[in-house]
Amino acid sequence: MNTRFCALVFGVLAFAIAMLAAPVAQADGKPIRLAIVNTPAFSGLIGHLVSDFKTQTGLEVDVYSGSDVFDRARGGDADLVIAHYGKPEAEDFVLSGYSAWPRMVFSNQMVIIGPPEDPAGIRGMSNAAAAFKKIAGSKSPFIVNALPGVSYLTDVLWQMAGRPDKAGWYLDEGLGKGRAIRAATSQRAYVIFGAWPFLRIKKKQGSDLEILVASDPVLHRVMASFIVRPDKVGGVNQDGARSFEKFLLSPGTQARIAAFRSPDSPLQLWWPAGRENDNGILDD
Repeated sequence: MNTRFCALVFGVLAFAIAMLAAPVAQADGKPIRLAIVNTPAFSGLIGHLVSDFKTQTGLEVDVYSGSDVFDRARGGDADLVIAHYGKPEAEDFVLSGYSAWPRMVFSNQMVIIGPPEDPAGIRGMSNAAAAFKKIAGSKSPFIVNALPGVSYLTDVLWQMAGRPDKAGWYLDEGLGKGRAIRAATSQRAYVIFGAWPFLRIKKKQGSDLEILVASDPVLHRVMASFIVRPDKVGGVNQDGARSFEKFLLSPGTQARIAAFRSPDSPLQLWWPAGRENDNGILDD
């Protein structure tokens, strides 16, 4: 009986010691290296989600933000990349074997921006094509933002608006980003740009332009996660990358993405996109 009792006590103590040691082992593990494009980092969204992830799991995520995220992954400095879906560099990354098929995680959005006097009367509209048609109908100046994705969306909206005559109001002068915002400010014109990049430029330039039309799904720009393949790049923490991706795609996190608000804007700038995958989470 004493032998059995001692064995039982030993077993309980061993289990307790193992449980106490588990968080230490987890904390000593490799951090998850996330390379992400600038907007989710600058807006505060990814910091908010990483903090939640650490609280839930105890795992650390090292975040790098920049425009060279796929190059960092190729160089062995990232386990997971989050970037806009469908861009040539994303396609090349997957087709070159560096990642499995990407998972949609969230969307930011482009918006129609204009002067506070709003001569076309589009403020608060939720149909971007209808707003574009009103701009054309009023012959209010419109600056084409020359960024490829933005100019493509502009052409889509022009087509949806019924291909209105461009003479006298549609100004395609090859201007992009801050130059397009400056031109729109000086000419009291409308322009399309990403919501968060615009807010950053507005603060730097002192522009009085305002976000007038948002929330139409046609304005959304989906971002995806790309888990780096360890057979292609050495030293990849694939298990950690998978755990963070699954966290991002969980219904609770997707709800937090929708609820997130930046201190610089009361608008919803982020939208959950996990539903675009098969049941949210896919296995390779």
